[in-house]
Amino acid sequence: MKTYTKVPLPEDTAWERKTWRRYFHWKIRYFIDGVYNIIRWVPTIYHDRDWDHYFITKMLQKKIEHQRNYLVKHNGYSAVEYDGYWMTVVLNLIEREHEEYYGMEYMNYEEIGCLDKYLARYANTKRKVIRENRGVDFRDEKKLAIYVSTYRQQKCRNLLFEILKQKSTSWWE
Repeated sequence: MKTYTKVPLPEDTAWERKTWRRYFHWKIRYFIDGVYNIIRWVPTIYHDRDWDHYFITKMLQKKIEHQRNYLVKHNGYSAVEYDGYWMTVVLNLIEREHEEYYGMEYMNYEEIGCLDKYLARYANTKRKVIRENRGVDFRDEKKLAIYVSTYRQQKCRNLLFEILKQKSTSWWE
């Protein structure tokens, strides 16, 4: 599983840099940016399929990754470090969603025969699951662990989209 880390801020800002872009007409810059975008999106688009939610979030993940790198590289506003942090959190949550990290976590404990440790580790979640599913018989530890892991995976998904809902509108330069 890929883990995203904080992108370091450069010492200067884009406003202080003198690059080739300043010396070209805006139409040329626009064309070069378009070609660059096509080239960097080709691998993602090539692997895209219309099957399920994975590919939607894969496109979103790539877009946020590009945007985070752009904003941090240009360092053009005061909240760039704050926004970069939340973008990194979202990227890691998307990665955990893709890998079904929380949904499969109980299996690691099951392999070594320690489902009780898994359930003890997430005691609050266990209580919530039991309370929300009163009609289900949870005498089987494995069944309870599956419900807990499913609940945690759903919580990951909800947190991902809640952060996007609240924070993404400020992710611009």
